[in-house]
Amino acid sequence: MTSLSFCLNVIAFLIIWNEFFNYREFIDPLFKSRESQNVIGKISSEKELKRIVIFSGHHDSALQFNLLTHLKIGYPIIIFLGLGIMFLWLIVSTVILLLTLMGLFFYEIFFIFVLSLFLVGTPAFIGLFFFVSFGKKANKVPGAVDNLSAVAIVLAIGKYLKNHKEIIPKNTEIRLVSFGCEEAGLRGAYRYVKEHYDELIKYNAECINMDGIHSKDNISIIDFEPTTRTKHSDVVVQKIINAAKNSEIKLQSSMLGGSSKLEKLFGQITGGTDATAFSKSKIKAANISAMDLKQMLGFYHQPTDTVDKIEKGSLEDVLKICISYIIGESRE
Repeated sequence: MTSLSFCLNVIAFLIIWNEFFNYREFIDPLFKSRESQNVIGKISSEKELKRIVIFSGHHDSALQFNLLTHLKIGYPIIIFLGLGIMFLWLIVSTVILLLTLMGLFFYEIFFIFVLSLFLVGTPAFIGLFFFVSFGKKANKVPGAVDNLSAVAIVLAIGKYLKNHKEIIPKNTEIRLVSFGCEEAGLRGAYRYVKEHYDELIKYNAECINMDGIHSKDNISIIDFEPTTRTKHSDVVVQKIINAAKNSEIKLQSSMLGGSSKLEKLFGQITGGTDATAFSKSKIKAANISAMDLKQMLGFYHQPTDTVDKIEKGSLEDVLKICISYIIGESRE
């Protein structure tokens, strides 16, 4: 039993470490594959191609997060408690296994400790089984903020450039991309980078990804994503800052798009953005978000993620930043 407990804890750790904290397709082969699709638009360079600039978002919405829907602020508490207990179980099972192998394990000494740990951890562990529903009951999230808000901006960039071709840099190709399968581990973005890697490197590509645009007063740059430990491009971050300054739009520049301790803590479990797929492959990228954490808890990955949650002016301001970014490219 000691060896079995240790093995099960190691397997659980490997799954969450690879699938969530690294977005690797670790246990994907065990599940049935389904098709998704990236939608890509190109505005070609008039002269010799030297650069590629990508503006992107994703069009798939998440399954409903039941714990967040019903518990609100209790959601991160349950998640952190569940993760903490899992790591504690792994540590305890490792210690017990080592002591057993050395003949130093005394059941009486550890019984109360292990039983207490089990009783404390079981409620959180069971709660994670209700994280999402099964089948059709899980598909209740409209996804207006996350992330059709970004898709709307990507489409608006294309419409604007069609009517203002003069601002398009002559040696730059503008790509407008909406990724599929973001909510299932950034699979769409990873597939895109893998398929186009050589040309993205060759033409010094830059990706300005957008995710979760709803708060006009909380437009921010995510230059570091703690869940996946991804550092984004200082070059792209600075260009976004300059574009916002030229548009007279106030930005929050922080590693999580939020400066409070709560936002930084919550960011540990929020997952990654599509920009991660680029930065992990050494392609310059950064992410623009505009989320108010207090409001976010009321609709994020819930049936209430509807159009009315997008504040007037938030999409327009991020669009202005993107257009200013393009104009800035033409000046280089």
